This record gives sequence, structure tokens and C-alpha cells, in this order.
Amino acid sequence: MSSSIIGSALAGMRAATRHIEVGASNIANSQTVGTPGEAGERSAYHALDAVQISGPQNQPEVKVQERNPFSALTYQPGHPSASAEGYVEVPNVDLATEMVNNQIAQRSYEANIKSLITYDEMQATVLDIKS
Repeated sequence: MSSSIIGSALAGMRAATRHIEVGASNIANSQTVGTPGEAGERSAYHALDAVQISGPQNQPEVKVQERNPFSALTYQPGHPSASAEGYVEVPNVDLATEMVNNQIAQRSYEANIKSLITYDEMQATVLDIKS
């Protein structure tokens, strides 16, 4: 029983951490631009999504996938990366949504820490009762 409580809390903490990593990557790269249709260094950042799934023993896991659509076109004819039509490709990142998702992940992490603390306190109480 104790290993399932601890394992579940740790899996939740790992999932929350992965959500925050993906959000941080999206935020850090939200202002990058690229030439439409280009690949590699001339391409805009491909925004990511962290999708939570149930892993083994129904513990949370996070699958990272490319956002669909990962980018959008904006009209910036004077930009060095602009296409012949004047468009640049920008990541499909909404900063407000990313910040809210990071706060949700942070609260999830904190809740899992609290469950570990509560479990530890309960174990100490049981040991006190037995002695």
C-alpha cells in the first residue's frame, strides 16, 4: 500500500514537471519567427502540447506532441525572414494559456507533495500508537 501511495505521488510530480517543462519551452520560444514552408533553422519554433495519459497501474504520464497547428502566419513584410508575400511563420503559443497551464501544473505538484507529507505524518502517528 505504501509503495502505491508514494509511487502515485511521484508519478504525479513527474507529470507536473513535464507539463511545466513543455510550457516553459513554449514561452521561451514564443517570439521566434521563421520563413513559411522552411525547415531547420529557418523554421519557426514548433509549439508543443503536454498530453496527460494513464500509464501502467493507472498512474499519470505525459506524452509530448507537436501542437496542431504548431504555427500561424502573420504579415510582416519588412522582416528578414518574410516570404515573397510578406508573411512570417510564428509559433502557435498563447502566453496567457501557457501561464495558466503552468500554474495548474504547479498546483498539481504541490498537491502531490502534500500527499507525501500527509502519508509521512500518518506513518509517524501509527508508529507512535504502536509504541
